[in-house]
Amino acid sequence: MRICESGDGDDVAGLVFQQEQQEEVQASGELVRLKAKHALVGAGARVLFYPTLLYNVLRNRFEADFRWWDRVDQFILLGAVPFPSDVPRLKQLGVQGVVTLNEPYETLVPTSLYQANEIEHLVIPTRDYLFAPSLEDISQAIDFIHRNASQGGTTYVHCKAGRGRSTTIVLCYLIKYRNMTPEAALDHVRSIRPRVLLAPSQWHVCSLL
Repeated sequence: MRICESGDGDDVAGLVFQQEQQEEVQASGELVRLKAKHALVGAGARVLFYPTLLYNVLRNRFEADFRWWDRVDQFILLGAVPFPSDVPRLKQLGVQGVVTLNEPYETLVPTSLYQANEIEHLVIPTRDYLFAPSLEDISQAIDFIHRNASQGGTTYVHCKAGRGRSTTIVLCYLIKYRNMTPEAALDHVRSIRPRVLLAPSQWHVCSLL
């Protein structure tokens, strides 16, 4: 049997310290890569915002089945970013609240205009394409929708195109308050609005409810 000498413990401690340092470096590198990816996607989203918005407007004008919004639940409209001229129409449709998932540069209707039409406005800025709202933000949004629904009011949930970020919120609402599975909720929404498309991170948060 080998008896540990006094230096052995120091050697082990040194190896553990080195391993911890390596792990910290790897974690730090991963964080840097994530921040770089976030910034790159954000820059690309800014560049593409108006061209893709124009593309969607043209499709809405010339394609009958390319609707700006769809009623996916008795008390939910899911759709694209509204223009100021849309606010009176939303009011006529019974919209009592609006959930905006856009970042500030994507938002075309000021909160003051909603307030002038007696519509509550919940803003949850979320980066486009690959990103999902936080679980805290999702909880706030679906409770907001539920509160409006309990008063007989409709909520308009939108991002830029009504495909990813806003769909994430709607699915989470259906999962929690309509007792649907994530798969059933997605199938339901796609049956009404076929072009919805979730990024992996968006689908992941739906599965956590």
